[in-house]
Amino acid sequence: MNPSPDARDRSYYLQRLVDQVPALLAYWDRDQRCRFANQAYSTWFGVEPAALIGRPIRDLLGPDLFALNEPYIVGALAGRKQVFERIVPGPNGEQRHSLATYVPDIVDGVVVGFLAQVAETTPLKAIERELRISKALLDQTGRLAGVGGWKVDLLTMAITWSDHTRRIHDVEPGYRPTLSEGINFYAPEARPVIKAAVEACMRDGTSWDLELPFITATGRNLWVRTFGEVEHEAGRPVRLIGAFQDITEHRLRREDLYRERQLRSQSEEHARELELLLRERSEMLDVMAHEVRQPLNSASAALQSASAALGEERSKAVLDRLVRAQNVVNSVVASIDNTLAVASLLARPEPIQRADTNIDTMLNVALMDLPPAERYRIRIERATSTHTASMDMSLMRLAMRNLLSNALKYSPPESMVAIRLAESDHPLALIIDVTDSGPGFDSALLPRLFERGVRTAGAAPRAGHGLGLGLYIVRRVMELHGGQAVLLRNGPEGATIRLVVVQ
Repeated sequence: MNPSPDARDRSYYLQRLVDQVPALLAYWDRDQRCRFANQAYSTWFGVEPAALIGRPIRDLLGPDLFALNEPYIVGALAGRKQVFERIVPGPNGEQRHSLATYVPDIVDGVVVGFLAQVAETTPLKAIERELRISKALLDQTGRLAGVGGWKVDLLTMAITWSDHTRRIHDVEPGYRPTLSEGINFYAPEARPVIKAAVEACMRDGTSWDLELPFITATGRNLWVRTFGEVEHEAGRPVRLIGAFQDITEHRLRREDLYRERQLRSQSEEHARELELLLRERSEMLDVMAHEVRQPLNSASAALQSASAALGEERSKAVLDRLVRAQNVVNSVVASIDNTLAVASLLARPEPIQRADTNIDTMLNVALMDLPPAERYRIRIERATSTHTASMDMSLMRLAMRNLLSNALKYSPPESMVAIRLAESDHPLALIIDVTDSGPGFDSALLPRLFERGVRTAGAAPRAGHGLGLGLYIVRRVMELHGGQAVLLRNGPEGATIRLVVVQ
């Protein structure tokens, strides 16, 4: 028969109460024997409550765990409170974290035992571990992104910075500034701006997003982006929270991009101005070609007519003077033609206009540009049955005229100049070789033979006449055709220049 509730003593209720406590509670006497234990203690060690009473603590813990706990047991029995953490095996052998407290029981100044309280902290440790991992991940992410966080408690005005925020400020870990100290990290001209933004946020909840100059604790000059907003609880502002980012590199890149765009805009404007100047120059060249060359051509034709008339009257002395005058006019016309040609080639912005051209027609037109008395000296040899090629006829005529004039000028009188036509498969090209019987080119000129302005004087002048533009024009025309002009043979018996007109 169970006793009535009124008959139960106080110890019954106390036992029922402590059995509901999740922490392990026990009392150990001076001889280290258990005198009391709650249900949690029994469950942890897998022992019936009755079997715990009178059991030595060494026997319950086992030799290994007892050895770890013994210093704390001795300390408690010596009258000192002991608090320590321990990893101990649970009922199923799983390792669990615990926080133990041993409180000495002192009666009339004598320690008669100690109270043991052990709370399992395994879930808390798991939470702590997850928090550490999350904090480390957040800090790493912030460091990689260059973003830190901050918080201002509006009740205490205490400021909290994340680790990366401190790194941006170049301050030591754990540094906690006041609000005014935080504002003073900004450059002097930016402090009124950030101060006004903070005050507006605290007063009426206006958030901010600003890019401002900044000076770290070590004197580094940065640009930072700062965000801030207010948090409310029960309708009242309680804290400011925000983010803080070092944007110095981004700002520099943006400024570089802006400068690059400015330079590009200026370059485009200069290009437009240059195009206008080139167009004006082209128009002036056209005027020169008409206003200067046309009168000279008319003078040349008049001299030819006069020579023919005087020839019939057999006035040799006057005829020789007229021939010399006509040669001078022809030389001036050729120089003007070359000067205009070089100006046109250098100013050419677009690719050449090629067409399928009859090779013989191009050569005949070039021959007609030569003095009539010299045309018979040109001999054409064929090593190909090809009669047409893709070329710009006006440019090729100009190149051939300069090349043939050069060959005739520096070959012995009455000697022949040969034009040999061939073709190439690699690359696919028309090959034109021009061979003279002159003394060859001066070896000192060979590295610069096709450069502008190269000319010689003396017994065997070569590589130009007047302004030294002839072979330069030949080279440029070939380059515009995707080919080249090369000196194939050079010696005292003559020279051969090869033109490669790529198809």
